[in-house]
Amino acid sequence: LVEEAGGAPLRFGILPDRREALESALRSALDACDLVVVTAGSSASTRDLTAQVIDSLGRPGVLVHGVNVRPGKPTILGVCGGTPVVGLPGNPVSALVIARLFVVPLVERLLGLEVRQRPSVTARLAVNLPSQAGREDWVPVRLTSKPDGWLAEPIFYKSNLIFTLAQASGLLRIPPDATGLEAGSAAQVELL
Repeated sequence: LVEEAGGAPLRFGILPDRREALESALRSALDACDLVVVTAGSSASTRDLTAQVIDSLGRPGVLVHGVNVRPGKPTILGVCGGTPVVGLPGNPVSALVIARLFVVPLVERLLGLEVRQRPSVTARLAVNLPSQAGREDWVPVRLTSKPDGWLAEPIFYKSNLIFTLAQASGLLRIPPDATGLEAGSAAQVELL
């Protein structure tokens, strides 16, 4: 996603779950990069090493620890000495959704580009989709062409199942002010 947005990612490897290793890698990344993204290591617990290390490496540190997005709640958004830092959840679907929502627009801004609209289509929903009011939900869907337009069929999943993304045509957004969407209603689907 970083490359698609025009960025040039530098990889700092897979790290053990130890504070010293994460701190060393993050320090190196902060020195070398305009934006730092940590994949996995983010959780909602107080034992979250990523949040602790971000807080220790520069002010203001962690700005947000947990977003009201599903999937992707344990996301970390921070700044260390002027460099934005994003802690992605470890589950693949969660990481993809959060990277599309936060990382890609950050890369585009840092490159001086307009934040682009993602390609999308309007589709009718095949079934009722409940949602919790106050939370933004992103649901993987399979699109099927019908004589009267696109039909979006949700792929029910767990956020750790990568095959969900392989089966999906796009992601359907349920806005935070809704308690779900009814079958037959029109919705925007961001294409994957």
